[in-house]
Amino acid sequence: MNHTVYTMTQPPVPRSHIIQWHNLIRAVWIGGLAVYIIHLNSSDSLHYYLAPTMQKLLLCCPVPLLFIAAIMAWHGLFGRNEVHCDCEHPPPSGFLRSALVYGLIALPLLLGFLLPDRALGSSMASQKGMSLTYAPPEIRRKEPLPTLASELNVHDLVQQTPVPPSSVTKVQFVPPDEYSREFAELAEKLYAEPVIDVYPEIFSETLGTIDMFQRQFAGKDISLTGFVYRDKSMEHESHFALGRFLVMCCPADAAPFGVMIHIPDADNFPTDSWVQIDGTIGSAQVDGKDTIEIRATKVMLVEQPATPYIYTSADSVMAYENIKFLQRK
Repeated sequence: MNHTVYTMTQPPVPRSHIIQWHNLIRAVWIGGLAVYIIHLNSSDSLHYYLAPTMQKLLLCCPVPLLFIAAIMAWHGLFGRNEVHCDCEHPPPSGFLRSALVYGLIALPLLLGFLLPDRALGSSMASQKGMSLTYAPPEIRRKEPLPTLASELNVHDLVQQTPVPPSSVTKVQFVPPDEYSREFAELAEKLYAEPVIDVYPEIFSETLGTIDMFQRQFAGKDISLTGFVYRDKSMEHESHFALGRFLVMCCPADAAPFGVMIHIPDADNFPTDSWVQIDGTIGSAQVDGKDTIEIRATKVMLVEQPATPYIYTSADSVMAYENIKFLQRK
């Protein structure tokens, strides 16, 4: 009687020294990632890649990453009897396959160390499309507002205190809806200033407020800083856009915002150069849409700011008051 013996073949187990090499390579990559984060923080370059709220989370990573890298390095150097089990994916087999896998992982890290840290500029703005309008057209206030409180149809603004006779001719900013109340409050504070300084902390909120109440802000003096942007639709001899990138999380979601600048000999200012604009607020038609235009009286070349991007503010009115408070100290 013949007996057939079946034997189960097990996949070859990688040799221990091969697993040690894989552990060392992974330890180097994880440790390099931790060092790169530390390098970005020490060189004050994290703002090129992440918004401030995300930077705090990222800065929690280097210590755990270094700890993991140290454990893997210990296994790579001293774990001579270790073998790979079937509880996880096996390391890539063969030199070419290993080089390809680890090369693809290491390439972004290597480029991060070798390439300079730079802010986004006009080339990215042209791809994403520079936005020159900030508020939906239906909620802008361009017509003269009523002079009597009874005609405003916002009884909650005046029910607590009577309107004094001297305020009949005062410029008022009536929010068209509840969501725009913050813009109206900010507009009152901006309008009271002899020169409206557009602070980076509330850059988009300030220009959005001015754009919403174009009629009231017409002729007011303004000062702001940004990079020079041009496209084919602009008259380069007399116009360019002053731009900043609004970042929510990282440069991948960055949105370019800007304002049209009118000045003779505008082509004397190179694209992507950073300038400070002093001028007066006006209006213009851009692609058939009404938008604000600054008639520049002074343009001065400046260095790129330490933090070139702008970010949204949860409370622009509070942020504005904090800025003014710090200036008075």
